[in-house]
Amino acid sequence: MAEHSLNLANRQRLALTGVNNVISFDEQEIILSTNLGYLSVAGEELHINALNLDEGKVAIQGNVNNIGYKPQGTDLKAKGKNMLGRLFK
Repeated sequence: MAEHSLNLANRQRLALTGVNNVISFDEQEIILSTNLGYLSVAGEELHINALNLDEGKVAIQGNVNNIGYKPQGTDLKAKGKNMLGRLFK
């Protein structure tokens, strides 16, 4: 298993390793699948600046307000429906 780490600089730039997939993203929340479970990054004006899933690396920029791991068994489909609802308002 590849190592999972995160480095947050000034609540503006987040560099992650050990990322398997991007589950969902918008300017308020990005949900990632990592080696240690689902990771939610919440904030404002969030953007994925770099994505290399072959190496498991992701770089996020924006105003980070909250970083948290989702428990196993979390219903991520409900999040996807909310994101689609916001897109088609």
